[in-house]
Amino acid sequence: MKKLMCIFVILFSVGIAYAGEQLGSDELKSLLTGKTVTGEHFKHGLTKTYYSADGRVKSKSESGVERVGKWWIEEESNKRCIKWDHKNKKFCHYIEQNEDGSHTLIHGNKGKRLVEFKSIKEGMQF
Repeated sequence: MKKLMCIFVILFSVGIAYAGEQLGSDELKSLLTGKTVTGEHFKHGLTKTYYSADGRVKSKSESGVERVGKWWIEEESNKRCIKWDHKNKKFCHYIEQNEDGSHTLIHGNKGKRLVEFKSIKEGMQF
């Protein structure tokens, strides 16, 4: 029984260590507006995404693939949304601030970690 309890405590502690605090809509606007986010996408590798103040978004992957579209914050759900010009649907996700101050993009429906932010810089940085 003691072994089982120790395993439970360890697993529970690890789960908490990876949990972040979901940002609210005002925090999202402040974090992203007018800035370039460099992040490691778990599927697509290193990407840079610029969020302009006028709602346009531009992204460029390490492999050179570029995308453009529109971005906004859904106030009621505290999600960052993007509608890429070449896609027919919008993509809305949460952003969490981790214990170390870094940020992670979380899938809006599945809760999966999608992108680990590496840096956030003022202006368009690509």
